[in-house]
Order: sequence, then structure tokens, then C-alpha cells
Amino acid sequence: MESNEEAKAVQTKSLEPVLNDLLDVLRQEIRQHEALAAELDLEAELDGTLNGSDLLQVQARKNACVRAIRDLEQRRQEIVGTLAAAWDEPAALITLRRIAGRAPEALGETLLRCHAELMRLVQRIRELAATTSQNAQARLKAIDATLAVIKEALKIHSTYSEGGRLQKRTPTLKSTSA
Repeated sequence: MESNEEAKAVQTKSLEPVLNDLLDVLRQEIRQHEALAAELDLEAELDGTLNGSDLLQVQARKNACVRAIRDLEQRRQEIVGTLAAAWDEPAALITLRRIAGRAPEALGETLLRCHAELMRLVQRIRELAATTSQNAQARLKAIDATLAVIKEALKIHSTYSEGGRLQKRTPTLKSTSA
């Protein structure tokens, strides 16, 4: 039994560079999630005041963060696949908790701290995205309501007669439609 444990310890020691790569990827993911959260914070702070060009720039920076996160997630999955193959286990069953449990103690604790920080950031990003989405939906409803009033005014008060002649009267809106 002890030889089996020794074999696992030697195997884990040989996988330490792979575990360090995993830690590096997790740290990069944290930085990218922090950058995305900062962009969402900026977007929320400037909500309704950004012009179209500024809004497109914020969106481009958010998209760049998301692409980088997606690339890092793919790299992380490759590393987990390498660990699963080395441990002769299905990759789908390898979790960060299991990896941390097999890693040297200090490295395992660091991996778990990184994971906790990453999960905290993901939750914060979800909350910021929900708030931004709600604000955008409210603005769209206000714009739709304004357009509906304008369309109604144009139906009621056309500027040309049916014969194509310019009307002389000034159009007025019903107080109920405004």
C-alpha cells in the first residue's frame, strides 16, 4: 500500500510543471476577469451618457476580454486533460479540488485560492451584466415609447394632404398620446 502512495507522490512530483502551468493559467484568467469587470463597471458608471462611438469601444474591449478568457479556458482544459491522462482518469471527473488534493500542499492551497477568486469574479461579472442589461432594456423601452408617440403623431397629423398638397395647419399632439 505504501509503495502505491510513494508511486503517486513521485508521479505528482513529475507533474509539478504541469500544475504550475495550471496555476499560471488560473492567474491569467483572474486578470482577464478583473479587466472584464472593470469594463462592466465603466459601462455601468457611464450608463446612458456614452455616445455610440464610446459604447462601441467599450464593447470591443469587453469582447477582447471574453476572447482571452475563452482561450485561457481552452488552455486550462488541455492541462486538465494532460493531468487526467497521467493519472489514468477520465478528464470529465477531474476537478480543481481533486487536482489540489493531489498537488503538493502549498501549490494545492494556492490553486484553491485562485479558484475561489475566479468564482467570486464570475459572480460579480454576472451581477454587473444583469444590471447593465436591465438598464439597456429600460432605455430601449423608453425609446420605443417615444417612437410610438411620434408614429402616432405622424398618422394623425400628416404634413401633406391626400392629394399631395402641403397642409397649412400646425400639427398638434393629443395630450394622451404625449
